[in-house]
Amino acid sequence: MHVLGIDAGTSSCKVGVFSPEGLVAAASRGYGAMSTRQGISELDAAGTWTRIEDAVREVLSNPAVPSREVRAISFSSMGEAAVPVRLDRTVVGPSILANDARGVEYAVRLDRDMPARDLYRISPNRAGPNFTFSKLMWIRDHDPDTYRAADKFLFWADFIAFMLGADPFASNSLANRSLLLDVRENRWSDVLLEWSGIDRDKLGDIVSGGDVVGAVRPDLARRLGLRDDVLLVAGGHDQVLNALGCGCIESGSAVVGMGTYESYCPIFSWPGDTEAFFAENMNIEHHVVPGLFASFLYHHSGYLVDWFRRTFAPNETLDDLNARLPDGPTRLLFLPHNEPPQWPEFIRHTSGVFVGLKSSTTLEEMYRAVLEGITFYLAQALTAMERTGVLPDVFLASGGGSRSDAWMQIRADITGKPFTRLGVGEGSLNGAAILAAVKAGLFPDNAAAAKAYVRRERTFVPDPDRHASYSRLAGVYRNVYPSLAGVLESLDQV
Repeated sequence: MHVLGIDAGTSSCKVGVFSPEGLVAAASRGYGAMSTRQGISELDAAGTWTRIEDAVREVLSNPAVPSREVRAISFSSMGEAAVPVRLDRTVVGPSILANDARGVEYAVRLDRDMPARDLYRISPNRAGPNFTFSKLMWIRDHDPDTYRAADKFLFWADFIAFMLGADPFASNSLANRSLLLDVRENRWSDVLLEWSGIDRDKLGDIVSGGDVVGAVRPDLARRLGLRDDVLLVAGGHDQVLNALGCGCIESGSAVVGMGTYESYCPIFSWPGDTEAFFAENMNIEHHVVPGLFASFLYHHSGYLVDWFRRTFAPNETLDDLNARLPDGPTRLLFLPHNEPPQWPEFIRHTSGVFVGLKSSTTLEEMYRAVLEGITFYLAQALTAMERTGVLPDVFLASGGGSRSDAWMQIRADITGKPFTRLGVGEGSLNGAAILAAVKAGLFPDNAAAAKAYVRRERTFVPDPDRHASYSRLAGVYRNVYPSLAGVLESLDQV
């Protein structure tokens, strides 16, 4: 038996067929965001679905894939964005992405109308224009034809399942990203729907990740060469699918995605008191593993490393720089504010800073300081977690940055925690495959599937002396932004 995983991002989708031993074949398609004017970021949803279907068709036609043996499909996708559809599976408009500027006024209105703590008790997030509610309100008020024509607005993973044959639904980990879900009760919030004026009937019924939501429709199964009884299994938000795909299936574990952005995603049971999470500006969202929840603490990462290389060493590769990395902590600090940080609070007027430059400072020391600065920033996330009572003791790292031995060791030394590098190509795709494989009967549970699909390559253990040095430097690092905040704000507004 085999299963299919689909992961849809903002600019491309990935599709993979998995056997009980792991990935057999994969395909991908790019589509990119459609922007017609400044501030617009949206996807041509109908065209994107065509590209996703093309990728599915390609991977199923691979000679290594016995398409008639595929028994289940599950899904991962970006958060926030939703697709307006009719019940006859017709797409009636574009999908507005999270970074689209439209809808800011509704986030401002929510922040004004509802105290942040009251909102947090329902949907443990801080109001912002990235969430789905603001886009739906904008469509209702500024594009009423699309709003009226749409029977449902479906999140992307759920939309793909719907187009394959499922009845319309909303997986709870994606519904979290709407800011309309009562997370504790796992249902749409009457209070937030009444405030927004969004019609409840425009939203799918809430299901949990891993629930069977239908089967591939017969006409599409014939076109794709599939059986007519292939199960469709609800997936969800790519962040928690990545956690599952990296083996984070127990409270006390955390996945560190080291890509263009870096995200710390701790996994935990529902906290008895959410006040500490509110104080630390940590969100709480459903995992796709029943009974577990996750938070996302993130910042620019690989983006800043690539900026440094392009700016200061354009003729060298990162491997070249890593090979010459100085041994041990530098006495140079880097504030990674080249782009406005968004956690623990959005800071608009700031800049990246090197502190401690000497005439003897080398390029290699500056490069190490960039790696250390990014890690210092995110080490604050661990401190915030600990203040909430979330104490991960297993850190699993994936993404391009995890391939650097030097950076993995820096992480262990700064945080004082062991970091384990995973041999996982696409964590979110892997997570979708795990959900499908369990429902197809390839494995009895998530733990057995993760054991088969997740390979742990190497664990980096902190050096006690370096950790002690970094702990002293961390105290200095924490004072860099507070000491320079006024200067950086003035400079940014000159």
